[in-house]
Amino acid sequence: MSSISTAPDQAPSSHFAQHHPGSGMRELGALLWRRRAIMLLVVLLVGTTVGIGLAVAERSYTATTRVTVTPSPSLEQTPASYESLLSTMADVAETRPVLADVSDAVGNRSVAQLQDGVRSAVVAGTLTIQVSVTDTDPEVAAQVANAVVTLLPRYDPSNGGFEFTVTEPASVPLSPSSPNISVTLLAGAVLAGVLAVIAAVVHDRVARTVETAEDVAEGTDVRVLGVVTRPDDATGVPVTDVTSREFASLRALRVALEFATSDEPTRSLVVAPVVPDPWSGWLEVNLAASLAELGHRVLLVDAHRGDLTRHPALEAPGEPGLYDLLAGTAELPDVVRSGPVDGVSVVPLGNIDLAAPSLLEMRFRQLVDQVDGDHDVILVHAPAVTESDDARIMAIAGSLLLTVPSGRVKRPVLERALADLRAVRIRVIGAVLLGAKAVTR
Repeated sequence: MSSISTAPDQAPSSHFAQHHPGSGMRELGALLWRRRAIMLLVVLLVGTTVGIGLAVAERSYTATTRVTVTPSPSLEQTPASYESLLSTMADVAETRPVLADVSDAVGNRSVAQLQDGVRSAVVAGTLTIQVSVTDTDPEVAAQVANAVVTLLPRYDPSNGGFEFTVTEPASVPLSPSSPNISVTLLAGAVLAGVLAVIAAVVHDRVARTVETAEDVAEGTDVRVLGVVTRPDDATGVPVTDVTSREFASLRALRVALEFATSDEPTRSLVVAPVVPDPWSGWLEVNLAASLAELGHRVLLVDAHRGDLTRHPALEAPGEPGLYDLLAGTAELPDVVRSGPVDGVSVVPLGNIDLAAPSLLEMRFRQLVDQVDGDHDVILVHAPAVTESDDARIMAIAGSLLLTVPSGRVKRPVLERALADLRAVRIRVIGAVLLGAKAVTR
């Protein structure tokens, strides 16, 4: 018995998943442009937050003064001991006795407050001590700094061996030292940019639907066998009319399908969408007719119990069908009907009340084995893989062709569906995108 295996000499010319150097950056750029509204919103939120933070943040001001400390001629010290004394003098500026005098002189700052705000150090390579004072009041900061260098000579550890000269009196600072507005704005801009990109990528992954063949292939290793345009008439068989708009895409799908199965022919092919689509059965009927054009004898089986828009070629109200076979109340010759074209026979759904759904798992494979030599290919119309296990159960005996309705499937849903199919070792021949146009390069 033959199967879908009449491979062409060459592979189909379209490669939807092909990547070129630099395509990653182009895809990222396209993603960011596509989600520019989300990015703008994130930038506005971060900018507003930074602005409010700067507005309400307590501002601190830093006043700085410098005093040169030189040894008097009477001071007998080596350079090393002098440097040690100078370092000690800088440390003295922060001691409690000095700050207590400063507190008395200024009058509105405690010693504890001054200990938090006064810092002193020797300027490297000089005889200068720098005193910096940070305070929420710029005038107080300048007063404290000048008071420190004024009172410092009282605590000369050399007992008058140093001469103190204020070289740079502290002036009232005009701008705050904290928060640093320019640094904060720069950090906010960088943070806004990073968060905007992350938000765009996450939102695109979660909310974006699959609309092109590249979308199907991206993030999955499933082969895209074709892109079939949205049918003008969901009840028609346009593959039999060479002038129809859908003819070329349906024929290309058949060629790609036969090439995909050339190495490992399949006799039973289950066609199932990722999610329910409005063209249920249309693709299966047209694919069966297209295969029949090559001389294949196709048995088209309707196994979609929940189909509310069944194609006319599959309609047989009240007639025995698949579920009658599963229940054992009919034989195969009793349920086979003529199809829409020569070479295609149809097994309708039948009376679903006669057989429990579990019978599909128990007897469908036996049914496939019972199909005689009058049929080369069994093509099964199945429900969506995200709503039923029926497609997986029936594909165990053969292969599965996944259909993706354009604009109706989110990428994570597609990825999970494929992962679930492969977890039970279902052979997924490829995918078909319905309702979109192929992207030409």
